[in-house]
This record gives sequence, structure tokens and C-alpha cells, in this order.
Amino acid sequence: MKKVNIYREAREKFNEENPNPKSREEAVERLHISVATLGRYENGESEPNPDVVHAMSKVYENPALRRKYCSECCLIGKEDHPYSAPKTLFESGYGLINANRVLDVFKNELFEILSDGIVDEKEVVKLQNMIPQIKEIQKLLSDIEIEIEKRSLRYENVE
Repeated sequence: MKKVNIYREAREKFNEENPNPKSREEAVERLHISVATLGRYENGESEPNPDVVHAMSKVYENPALRRKYCSECCLIGKEDHPYSAPKTLFESGYGLINANRVLDVFKNELFEILSDGIVDEKEVVKLQNMIPQIKEIQKLLSDIEIEIEKRSLRYENVE
């Protein structure tokens, strides 16, 4: 099975969702690269640098492309930020509202841990156990940010 190319996928998704699709020629004009270079990126023959990926995310109105690039192509991102598709604005917003209860518990636990100015071994374990939930809240915030940016890019590109 052929691996999906995230750059071709981003351009094709943009073209499916927009009344004014971008050919490779139109895309490269905005990306300031050659058609051959874009072809190499889309065929997996070479990897674009982060500046080009950032530009692609703007041109294709797909801020999640940056997250996907970081989690699939960057050594640090592969380890620290595994990719998961962004949730919708509604799902993320609702999840964040529900996370408020978790944050209340964290606030109380953090107060207990930090109040004496010493973090002992048991408290470090408590803090480590908080990390998965904190990461989920971070992802919700990031998903909201991506959805807001995607919507604002649509309005910017209309002008």
C-alpha cells in the first residue's frame, strides 16, 4: 500500500473543498518554488523545509499540515507530539468546557504539592500522573487554535 503524501493530500483536500481549486502551477506561484520541486515533495522524492511547509499550510488553508509535518518529519515532533487529526471546533470547545472539572482538581492538587515549597518523591509521581490529562487539554487548545486559523485564512484569501 502506498503511503499517503501529506503535501499532495493537503493540496487535493483544498481543491475538493474550494470553488477555486489550485493547480500545481498556481500553488508554486504562491509558494515561490518550481513545479518540479513541488512534484518532488508530492511524490516523496524530497522533503520540504519548514518554511515551505508553513507556506503550504497558508496557501492550502490547512494549519493542521504543520502539526502533521512536525509529528511525521521532525525527530523532536515524532517523539513529543504524535499526530492526531484535529477535532472540530465544537468537539474541542465542548471538551475544553468539560476539562474545567479536571483543572479544578489539578489546582487543588498543585496547591497541596507546592504549598510547603518542597516536592517530594510521592508528589513527583502525582505530577507525572497529571501529564496525560494536561496533554489532552493542550491538544484541545491546539485544535481550537487550528480551527480558528483555518477559518481566518479562508477570509484572508477571499480578499
